[in-house]
Amino acid sequence: MKLLARAILPLAAGAVLLAGCTTTQPGTASPAGSESAAPSSVGSSSANPGGASTADLQPCTLLTPADISGYASSFEPPNERKLGGARVCSYQHKVTDASEEGMLLSVAIRDTAPLDSVNDTGNGVKDMPVNGRAAKEASSDAPLGCTVALGVGDKGRVDVNATGLKTVAKACQIAEDMATKAVEPKLPKA
Repeated sequence: MKLLARAILPLAAGAVLLAGCTTTQPGTASPAGSESAAPSSVGSSSANPGGASTADLQPCTLLTPADISGYASSFEPPNERKLGGARVCSYQHKVTDASEEGMLLSVAIRDTAPLDSVNDTGNGVKDMPVNGRAAKEASSDAPLGCTVALGVGDKGRVDVNATGLKTVAKACQIAEDMATKAVEPKLPKA
């Protein structure tokens, strides 16, 4: 019972934290009484996306059927939903033969979960820039999968996930590939 409580309590606390503030205000935040915030330059790099926001992003436009077509023979239609405080779009591989992997590829937009809140799911969390953007990778052996989290502004992130594959290495290779080629180029810059 004690072990169950230790497992459930952090999950419940995480859900409460993620459910916090859900409204967004357009514009640039600056401390009260400050002279003025320096505007971000038009040509700023995505390496430090401080003022960027995930509010206007749609998950199934970040990861489309065309983006995932090279990873398997066919996928179910996109499944867009809200899950655990994130806006998610997922694609389940249509398995037609027992030798095929039953992969699930997805993207999750987390408006109020900054990059430094990525959880260690079993194999540690490592920093790994993607196209010059700050990112982190977390993988797990059970359930087997890999997430590449892309920082968007100071308060949000977009998680690119690959699960249900035969090895963690393959899951991470696919998650990294989707993040680099499909998702990150569609994210707002600072």
